[in-house]
Amino acid sequence: MSDPSRPGPKPKRLYVRSVRVGDMERSELPEHAQVRRFEAELERVGRLVARGELTHPAGDLLIFRATSLAEAERVLRTDPFRGLPATAYEVVEWNPVTVGAGANLELAPARGSGRLTALLRVGVAVRDLKSSLQWYQEVLGFRVRERDEATGYVELSLGRGASAVSLIAPRREWGEPFYSEATGRIGTSTGIVFQTDSAAALELRLRSAGARVTEPPRVQPWGGTTLRFMDPDGNEFLAFQVALARGPPVASPTPKPASMRGTARPLRPPREAT
Repeated sequence: MSDPSRPGPKPKRLYVRSVRVGDMERSELPEHAQVRRFEAELERVGRLVARGELTHPAGDLLIFRATSLAEAERVLRTDPFRGLPATAYEVVEWNPVTVGAGANLELAPARGSGRLTALLRVGVAVRDLKSSLQWYQEVLGFRVRERDEATGYVELSLGRGASAVSLIAPRREWGEPFYSEATGRIGTSTGIVFQTDSAAALELRLRSAGARVTEPPRVQPWGGTTLRFMDPDGNEFLAFQVALARGPPVASPTPKPASMRGTARPLRPPREAT
């Protein structure tokens, strides 16, 4: 554990600020622009984790990073919700013990350290952007996160905060070797691994849509179930379902290289470091 009395950077913790406003009129609450400016500043300095309205009871909830409760109080000096009359305003330190697979509460590294902070997107080359976009949305459940009609850029995700998939339709005007490199990626193993809540249900959905399932659901020695499938262009993906039985945590599987496709070798989770 770090000593807060020692000089140097202090590790950041998570703090929760809750405000319960009771029966206050909307006109008595902070203006949306004020709240957005406060959020933007927290995001700029790497403190913001999440913020949103409370519904029952009415209010507002903010999760942010600070090194101590004293610093958290200083951060909140400019909070638009601070000082509102007839409100319950509370700040507590939060130590999450269990975090779901879809959440990421890891503290970001110090700004300017040169460390990688997130995986934003991976590219998948396709032949026809329009038909591929429809398939990824209707069959796999992706949503458009960003799109540029002029350049044909499309970024898809499975929800806020998730890494994105960029669909890339090669264009000859890119020139060489870029055009040939992109077209050469079509119909190969992407190395992308998805997690699913039901490998069996996913298989049914894929087959109903006419997708090619290259390896049906298979229970692996590490306890999970894997499934391999292709999009209409032959780009291959792996999906896995975690084991439902209780037990020690198991690492996610790694995709087989293209040279191993079609073999009966079972997937194994990576060895833990000793």
